Amino acid sequence: MADIPVDRRIEILDSLGSTKCEGCGKAKQSMKSHCRACYFRLPKDLQRKLYERFGSGYEEAFEESLAYLKTKKGDLS
Repeated sequence: MADIPVDRRIEILDSLGSTKCEGCGKAKQSMKSHCRACYFRLPKDLQRKLYERFGSGYEEAFEESLAYLKTKKGDLS
């Protein structure tokens, strides 16, 4: 597993419970990783990783998804 600091893990957990998508800043459902638009911009394998348990890979998948969305920011349709 990647070395994600405890304070960032807490931020990721807070993000999961929030209603603001960390990928784009728009509204999302609480307990969803991203808004619908951001989620469906992710590759299928990365979408699947977001269903890992917190503490067993979710945090790494979430960080990977944010990195992916950041690189694809100009590809919004």
